[in-house]
Amino acid sequence: MIPANPGTAGLLRGLGRTDILALTLNNVIGAGVFTLPAALAAGAGNWSLGVLLATLALVSLIALCTVEVASRYDVTGGPMVYAAAAFGPLAGFVVGWLMYLSRLAAFGAIAAIMLDYGAGLWPPLSATAVRTLIITVFIASAAAINLRGVVAGALATNLLTAVKLLPLALLASAAVWSLGWTPGPSLPPPDDLGGAVLIAFFACMGFEHAAVVAGEARNPRRDLPVGILGGIAGVGALYTLLMVLCFRTVPDLAHARRPLADAAAALVGPHGATAVSLTAVLSCAGSLTGWMIVVPRVLYALGAQSDLPYVFARVDRIPRTPGVAIVGTAMVVWALTVSGTFVYLATFSAVARLLMYGSTCAALIVLRRRDGPAPIPIPLGWLWSGLAVVCSAIALGTTTGVAVRDVSIAIGLGCVVRAASRLAQ
Repeated sequence: MIPANPGTAGLLRGLGRTDILALTLNNVIGAGVFTLPAALAAGAGNWSLGVLLATLALVSLIALCTVEVASRYDVTGGPMVYAAAAFGPLAGFVVGWLMYLSRLAAFGAIAAIMLDYGAGLWPPLSATAVRTLIITVFIASAAAINLRGVVAGALATNLLTAVKLLPLALLASAAVWSLGWTPGPSLPPPDDLGGAVLIAFFACMGFEHAAVVAGEARNPRRDLPVGILGGIAGVGALYTLLMVLCFRTVPDLAHARRPLADAAAALVGPHGATAVSLTAVLSCAGSLTGWMIVVPRVLYALGAQSDLPYVFARVDRIPRTPGVAIVGTAMVVWALTVSGTFVYLATFSAVARLLMYGSTCAALIVLRRRDGPAPIPIPLGWLWSGLAVVCSAIALGTTTGVAVRDVSIAIGLGCVVRAASRLAQ
């Protein structure tokens, strides 16, 4: 069992329902949406929309399980806290360790995508020195904002979320108008359904970040369900409409490099493509700003539970933020982004997230049997939990042996670090 309130003392509970909803939308709708239609068309062909809807259904099941389990706790950590409570401290550490590493990798990958889209708008950004300077300023700014306090970080995230969602929502609304158009050329038959499922799953991940910062939410048991489920509903509607629009407007969707930009160009010309490219930059920037709130809190929680050096659990006195965890995370993501070593970590990101989600769904059953009903019980929760675990296992079966190897290496190294940290304390 974990302590009743691990590592939450000292943190400011400043996040409201709107902040949690914005955090969910911001962390799910990142870079993936700008490549999802073409990637799905290439792998799933004329089954693309069905694959997307099936993936959204799986993610909704996992989100429901997360809501019930999260209602039992009001502390920082999210899935790692649930795994520790249900399966023991070592399981909690493994989930938290993989959460942290996979998010570091994804941060570097999305930062690279942001710079690539930016280079299309401003060619000098293609130069290595300019890219390094820009990403240094961006990461330092995001860290500085979060060092001022969780409320300041949430305000920046809310603003960037609104800025990036508005053009995407306008583009998605065009899908309704396009329903009267003549359909575009038919898509090819499915070629790689397993890969398409993983691509869709990648684009739908990130809703659990709201649960990670529960220790800084004013009323997590009331606001987390609305934030997580409302965010998933918004993501599902947006993704579905954007897919429909691309089917209607992009002639060779399976080979489109910038499908949403191509769709915008078909609607309003070159200026539409430029606007979508700018939106892609803002979307990536918004996601990265949101992650600078969440990712350091995972490191903080690991330190608070003595799984890593306790210095990472240090809370600065005045802003009441985990300053060491924020600065340390900023330094690591900077190094990964400018060096390109994030590619190695990205190979096990899918496996890590599926294992994490699976652990949360399985925890629902264990906690129900041991501790009784949750404050927010999900009807037929045991059924949805079991179904989500099975579907996650099937999705894991589509991954490569290299990814499994990388996860095994990461777990082994993490356990060594954990043992050393515990011996030193």
